[in-house]
Amino acid sequence: MALRSILVAFSGDVASCSALRFALRLQQRDGAHVTGVVWHGPLPLESRHRAFLSKGVARMLSGREDEAAARIRHEFEAQVAALGSLDQASFIDLHEVESFSLPRHARAYDLVVMTRHAAEVGREHAEVRPDIVALRGGRPVITVPDDFTGGAPAHVALAWDGKRAATRALSDLLNVFGGVEKITLVTIAKDPEPKPEAGDDIMAYLQRHGITANHVQRAPGRRRITQMLLDTSAELGADMLVMGAYEHSKFTEDLLGGVTRDILTDARLPVMMSH
Repeated sequence: MALRSILVAFSGDVASCSALRFALRLQQRDGAHVTGVVWHGPLPLESRHRAFLSKGVARMLSGREDEAAARIRHEFEAQVAALGSLDQASFIDLHEVESFSLPRHARAYDLVVMTRHAAEVGREHAEVRPDIVALRGGRPVITVPDDFTGGAPAHVALAWDGKRAATRALSDLLNVFGGVEKITLVTIAKDPEPKPEAGDDIMAYLQRHGITANHVQRAPGRRRITQMLLDTSAELGADMLVMGAYEHSKFTEDLLGGVTRDILTDARLPVMMSH
């Protein structure tokens, strides 16, 4: 399956412009349609004190939100005109749709691109965290660093432990990214990988897809697994890191901290997550 539709969480700030530029590079390479989405429901002041606001004040607050959304749309269209194709782009303005759910909306797209700090305009909510979109939306999500200027990925590092989440991430990568030329599996483990038995050779699987594949293993040391994955990705010269999100339960990772959450905090290259 080729990449045909990309959803970008866009709010017009520097960080979301970085995510949009990345999506437009994918548009140029794969001919995908790029859709920007912004949520701008009632301001917190309006939501909390609506019963006490005069009609004039309520109209003024609503007008300011409309003006902000118009500026965001203009910025989106300007970026697309400069770097991509307006004929293959659209913008969704979800005015006062308080029930809007980015994970639910994402199910109608091949891929979601956003920054790790993406948030609904005027409404902070945990559900727009990239890992939550991957967890609840069922679509792969790419988070892009705020200041990222690189191109579409050709060499990908895949965090590989052979488990379900990593396998799903690999499947999503192959289905969505036809332009990937090289995949390096990165395993963090103390013991050497056992020799593959008949039928479970992941390297042969990748080679059948026409992809140059390598496998590197690093023994866990004093550094966190997160840092080892990121350092190894940099050492390999990878353009993007791919990983499964929440191999352990989300509750456990939120309570104790985990690789998924740490990667979102520390990564300086695009990260694709699948669940």
